[in-house]
Amino acid sequence: MGLKDDIRAIQQMKANGVFNNYIEHIRYPKFRNLEPNTKIEFNFPLTFLVGKNGGGKSSTLQSLYGCPLNKSLGSYWFSTELDPINDLKKNRNCFIYGYPINGVTKEVLKQRAPRKGNLDYWEPSKPVKKYQMDTSERISPVEKEVEYIDFRSELSAFDKYMYFQNFNSSKRIKSKQDFVRRHSSKLKTAFEENVVVKFYNKDMNETSLLISEDEIEAVSYILGKEYSEVSILKHKFFKEWGFSVRFNNDNLNYSEAFAGSGETAVILLVNKIHNCDNETLVLLDEPETSLHPGAQIRLIKYIVEKIKTKRLQVVVSTHSPFFLKNMPANSIKVFSINNSGNFHIENDRKPKEAFVELEIEETNDKNQIIVEDSLAKDILEHCLKKLGNDIYETFEIKYLPGGASSVKQRLSTIIEFENKPYVIFDGDQKKIPEHIDLDSLPNNQIDTYQKLSALLKTQTESEIHFYVDGNQDGGNEEQKIEFIRNYFSYYKNYVNYLPCNIPEEIIWDDDYAINRITDLNGEQEDNVLDDIKVGNSKDWFINLCEKVYGDRRNLNALHREFIINWHRKDDNNLNSILGIINAVRE
Repeated sequence: MGLKDDIRAIQQMKANGVFNNYIEHIRYPKFRNLEPNTKIEFNFPLTFLVGKNGGGKSSTLQSLYGCPLNKSLGSYWFSTELDPINDLKKNRNCFIYGYPINGVTKEVLKQRAPRKGNLDYWEPSKPVKKYQMDTSERISPVEKEVEYIDFRSELSAFDKYMYFQNFNSSKRIKSKQDFVRRHSSKLKTAFEENVVVKFYNKDMNETSLLISEDEIEAVSYILGKEYSEVSILKHKFFKEWGFSVRFNNDNLNYSEAFAGSGETAVILLVNKIHNCDNETLVLLDEPETSLHPGAQIRLIKYIVEKIKTKRLQVVVSTHSPFFLKNMPANSIKVFSINNSGNFHIENDRKPKEAFVELEIEETNDKNQIIVEDSLAKDILEHCLKKLGNDIYETFEIKYLPGGASSVKQRLSTIIEFENKPYVIFDGDQKKIPEHIDLDSLPNNQIDTYQKLSALLKTQTESEIHFYVDGNQDGGNEEQKIEFIRNYFSYYKNYVNYLPCNIPEEIIWDDDYAINRITDLNGEQEDNVLDDIKVGNSKDWFINLCEKVYGDRRNLNALHREFIINWHRKDDNNLNSILGIINAVRE
């Protein structure tokens, strides 16, 4: 099965409830620098936390580590004099997560509770009413194994020593390289003879682990290299406890000292996932570190496969666009900084929208929407901004002058574009039925170009001309039929309508208009709108502009005022347009 098939299979598994002790959501009434009452939904068993450095992704992973029974966030977040954790007695740092019990999602509260002997203790607590929890029963923490891997800190013993250990030279050992050479013979013995080596009567290593054939196959697939044997050894030959990896293939035997750090990290990841219990919570912090794009793509395919076979719940903190591509929107959580300096989280984002926060230019064109007038363009752009800058930056709104009939004719060419734009007409272009579906009609109604052309005129109220090969006798009939069928298909799938006849109807507000006139005169007149509301809503704006400004030159500015006022109301028209935009995103 391909990646998309695996994703669909996992979505169905999730819908069928096969993931036991699954963390459905986590929320943060007060937690570090997250926006108060932030909530993350885990709608898909593979979740990506995306955002710039320092955006709260790692601390979110660490809080997930602290969710299950007998796990504590204090292992990763603790108070020091330099970085004190300031808790108020009635407003402690805490998080609340939900998991299903007998088909009903129940919530558990864990909060920081410093006590004598353990300043970084986090305890499960009884439910708290002010956090909108059900206070009728206290729920025990979820029982679930956890694997937390921070790929920035998963350094081999060789890298730890060479890059982070202090070194003092002596007569016999003049460099770090001399030290490694001196102790490598003991390391080689430990690998080849699989024995515990003693040095000054102290154990220097554990016995080596030869990974399984299934693991070797997975590592070979991810890294795009063939391995015949891979061993992992935990030791302290290089002063500190760490691990070394030995690789064998048909042409070469070598250790992590000559391997890439990404190569070593993949082996550790595969080994941990292969050997973890079913339904483990797996937390991965920047697993793309030191991996080239092809390996990143294959790593995600491997993780998706393991989610399917082992029913894992995996949460990944990442900056990698190669992880996000083809992933469902409900798996991507975007972290950004709000105006107060706190971290804000959006739960449902398309990959290209997440790329905006990562400041990555996508090679594909933006989502294009064509409208028939400039006010419709302004309205849509303001709606996009309401959904967030990451969504706004993935759209381009184009106003094609000439009105609806001109746009409909130009669609005869636009339908041939590879990245097809969407079209949103004013509401007065909406017909009943909205769109003719050729597949629902009997063949004798659609078997000639003349019949199809008559149907299209009914649909569009316009004469649409198609430019095809041919001569004075009327052109290639088959080609014209193909073109007109493509037009119907495009119209059905890419055309939508604003909720009112014209854009001015959407944003007009009697009360706001009265206030504008009152601001001008300093007092409210009786029947103040009688002279303004003459004609249709387009005329109303012109009349109001002339009354407020003395002429029509500030009509666009007046439109923008009404748009901003309309956004504050959050009415049905706004929700309807947001629904159209979300349909385009899908």
